[in-house]
Amino acid sequence: MPVPALRAVRCAVVLALIALPACSGPADAPSTGSGTATRTPGAPTGGSPSDVASAVGAVLAARDAALAAGDEKAFTATVAHVDGEAGRAQLAAFRAARALRATVSHDVVPPVDDAEAVDVVQRYRVAGVDRADRTATVRYSVVPRGDGWLVASESATAGSAAPPWLAMPGLTTLRTTHAVVAGSAEPAALDSAARTVDRALPALAEHWSGTPERTLVLVPSTEDEAGSLLGSSGGGLAATTDGPVGPDGLATGDRVVLDPQARRRLTDTGRDVVLTHELVHVAVRASAPGEAPTWLDEGYADHVGYARAGLPERRLAAALVAAVGSDGVPGDLPAPSAFDPAAGGVEVGYLAAWQAAETVAELAGEDGLRRLVRACRSPDGPRDAERVCDAAMPGILGTDRAGLIRRWQLRLQALSG
Repeated sequence: MPVPALRAVRCAVVLALIALPACSGPADAPSTGSGTATRTPGAPTGGSPSDVASAVGAVLAARDAALAAGDEKAFTATVAHVDGEAGRAQLAAFRAARALRATVSHDVVPPVDDAEAVDVVQRYRVAGVDRADRTATVRYSVVPRGDGWLVASESATAGSAAPPWLAMPGLTTLRTTHAVVAGSAEPAALDSAARTVDRALPALAEHWSGTPERTLVLVPSTEDEAGSLLGSSGGGLAATTDGPVGPDGLATGDRVVLDPQARRRLTDTGRDVVLTHELVHVAVRASAPGEAPTWLDEGYADHVGYARAGLPERRLAAALVAAVGSDGVPGDLPAPSAFDPAAGGVEVGYLAAWQAAETVAELAGEDGLRRLVRACRSPDGPRDAERVCDAAMPGILGTDRAGLIRRWQLRLQALSG
């Protein structure tokens, strides 16, 4: 059974003519759901560590209530220096969280030994897209004031995926029928993403039951913002799908983070292909527990994404055609390492997976491809899913793995001829 709060990411690579690598890889460790306080020598000014923890919890609870009520005046009363840079940033984050219709709560774990660096687990949901809490570790600096405490600053901690309002405090939010798009990028970029979601999600829902009705897409304007949203560098990927997984093994609120540099380099077609690819992952993760073999997950997402590219298949697969021309056809389906940017170039691996999915559709039709994606899943990860897939192939494809590989190799030879 998957761990309830596991973050996971999925990716895609799209032809360099229209796009760049987009999302992939395992996620960070499961959240335990409890906060931790940074500990440094010496008790904080203004009370014992336990007293400070209680006071911090009270002021954060007051902020959470103000956010829920939309009471900016009450929220402002918790800010230490309203006219300073840190104070203005807190108010901007409040407005951004309100625009996203977020609900927030905090877990403060005593003792608090350093009032200038209190690390707290923040739980939050975005209305209309999250069906369970997400968590982030947020650092607060608090100062005593009268009988209580005020917040001097708040910031995301290194290595933790920041809430959107902290990563992009000046964000704009656009809500459409099927999209919640939020970001600091130019309005045209938000509009473009919303149009793609409004087109792609209903189309996916026609063939993939369990597709979410609405999805959150985050469109940062800088690499620093993108890194803050993900808790790490995007690694040059064009987009990343990220979200926790519930006890049932299903994603509880994925969001797609678009890389700003990649987005600016892509054509309109490339942006559409990349985001559609990610929306396939959103649909699959929300409705099919466990993981499939990476080649099948990524190949299926590319199968759907490339369908609207409007370019000849050989041109889309140019890098793969070149690789087959120089090295011959691969002997096996792409291994998980073929999709890891840290291991080197990934374009050929993604294209080979795409062609494997096309081969499955050739053998069993579109319905057969979708059935295989659902059947080849395991709660124990992609490698065990290969075993599950071997058992499922004959009944769906009418052939075993060896037969699929032979047909795939013939397809690659024909494409490269």
